[in-house]
Amino acid sequence: MKRRVVAVTGFIGSGKSEVINILRGWGYKTLNCDDIAKDVAEQKEVVDKVVELLGAQCADNGKLDRRYIREVVFFDEALLQRYQAIFFGEVRARLCDILRKMEGIVFVEIAVLDAFSFPWEEVWCVTSDRAQILQRVTARDGVSEENVNAILSLQRKCDAPTRTITNNGTLFLLQQQVAQALNSLLSQDE
Repeated sequence: MKRRVVAVTGFIGSGKSEVINILRGWGYKTLNCDDIAKDVAEQKEVVDKVVELLGAQCADNGKLDRRYIREVVFFDEALLQRYQAIFFGEVRARLCDILRKMEGIVFVEIAVLDAFSFPWEEVWCVTSDRAQILQRVTARDGVSEENVNAILSLQRKCDAPTRTITNNGTLFLLQQQVAQALNSLLSQDE
């Protein structure tokens, strides 16, 4: 069976992970670029390059302190771009290595869709109201609304997604939208 790769993206706190959890619960293969990034954040050569860019305080015990980095780079667009240039090439390489071993439909959760180029079959963009995003992220990550707003101001809107899934209601309503998007994807095989 041919491998088909679908990106699931959206702003921080929009519900990307919940969509992935639904798909995984239905038996679909899923990957999370954030998990891959966490592994990359422990690679010595990557850590050394980021320390050179941001200083020693961005690493702890040989690992990147992603919370600290997030608080620093998301307030400075130029610094963010330099950090991403170091980091995301390795994330893409790891993703490609993993995908080479997989078949069928694979859903990939990716927060920064434009961090690297990739031939996605479809792009599903998960959206949510700003107030809900602020509530979710401040509660989940223990950060200020100012921090979340800074991140949101630098995140780019997904250009021309294949599908948009709005996550403003109940889990049941979200499941219905995911089922509709999935049925549309699967109908392409018929």
